[in-house]
Amino acid sequence: MKVLAVLCIRNEAVHLRRCLSDLIASGVDVYLIDNGSTDASRGIASEFLGRGLVAIEDLAWTGEYSLPAILRAKQRVIAACDYDWIIHADADEWLCSPVDGQSLFEGIAEADSAGYNCINFHEIVFVPLPGENFVGEDYTARMSTYYFFQKYYPRLQRAWARHAGANNVDLAGHRLSGAGVKQYPKDFFLRHYIVLSEAHARAKYLGRPYSREGLSRGWHTNKLTITADNLRVKRVPGLWRMEDPGKQRFNLSMPLRRHFWEW
Repeated sequence: MKVLAVLCIRNEAVHLRRCLSDLIASGVDVYLIDNGSTDASRGIASEFLGRGLVAIEDLAWTGEYSLPAILRAKQRVIAACDYDWIIHADADEWLCSPVDGQSLFEGIAEADSAGYNCINFHEIVFVPLPGENFVGEDYTARMSTYYFFQKYYPRLQRAWARHAGANNVDLAGHRLSGAGVKQYPKDFFLRHYIVLSEAHARAKYLGRPYSREGLSRGWHTNKLTITADNLRVKRVPGLWRMEDPGKQRFNLSMPLRRHFWEW
């Protein structure tokens, strides 16, 4: 069995080496789409070519973040590849099996052997408290404050078998459409390192333009409320601290339906 993660980036040098290393070490190949990066991302990605990164493709930057265009570009890659399972991944994420010591590939193979063709991921969002700065390649070991984000269930059907005939374009890359989807009853974890410091949050979100097509579908609306003031993380019920970064142990008792800038 072969698993391919399809990753689209734009200026993700802060995450990319860690992301590619984690996916490849977990037994997953990666196909990278570069949406006009102007930082060191392309050079970092090139280091992995032939070592788990199968190709780098260009998607022209049009001056705005277009999730529909990104998902369609990923769908073209998926349709043309010969892999058994697909993962829709982003650079600021770390996708993990819920079983300590089990690789992502091994977890997917277990789901496949059990007759399932789709896996849901619980979104665990790591955030910096005021004054904290985790920019650096060891941030997954140092960041410990998180919240469990779940507006609905299933939330992130991010891995699926190609033969299922599923499509993730219609539902913003979150859930799959298709009559043949059969979800594995064991949820995996998606560690989302959404921002690494307040400065990183401002650079990432302030002034980001979104495509008219994406907005017309009702996507990104919560991000339109972002200001410099509300990008500071507040202490609220549902904010937890991870004790051991090497273990998949998260408090899921109080899922939050809003991201930190909406608190």
